[in-house]
Amino acid sequence: MKHRFKIIIILTFLAIFALGLFYIFFGQEYVYAKKYANRLLEYKLPEKTKVIEQDFDYGVLYGGGPWGSGGRPTLAAYKRISTELSEKEIFEHYNKNDFEIYFEGTEKLKKNSNNQIWYEGYLKSEDVLSSEENSEEPIEVIIQYRTEFSYPFFMDLY
Repeated sequence: MKHRFKIIIILTFLAIFALGLFYIFFGQEYVYAKKYANRLLEYKLPEKTKVIEQDFDYGVLYGGGPWGSGGRPTLAAYKRISTELSEKEIFEHYNKNDFEIYFEGTEKLKKNSNNQIWYEGYLKSEDVLSSEENSEEPIEVIIQYRTEFSYPFFMDLY
């Protein structure tokens, strides 16, 4: 009976240890990616605006951009919104946080071999933005946040 109890205790500790290792090497990346994505996904929505779609994804060899990923995971979080506000008002609301802002027709959807998506395209400068409200016909805008990130125990397997 005593011997059986010791075996159960040892197996329990081994199971806890294995689950801990699993989290460190496989679950931690998602937790850190979600934390970075929430910088955009939880950002306060301006008035007269609604979210059409929002999501995020991450990975090594993902996310585009001229900088490359250097072997570190890249996160791309996006929010597609419909708004009655002017381009200038949207720009002022989101630009202070280094989000990429793509107005209708300036974005290109990119996709890698794993069907992960992100946006690239033409970012309008503040000088050419319309200050006219779009109350008659709301415009669609894509707000995107891309960044490289790391986390404890990150191992580059590529």
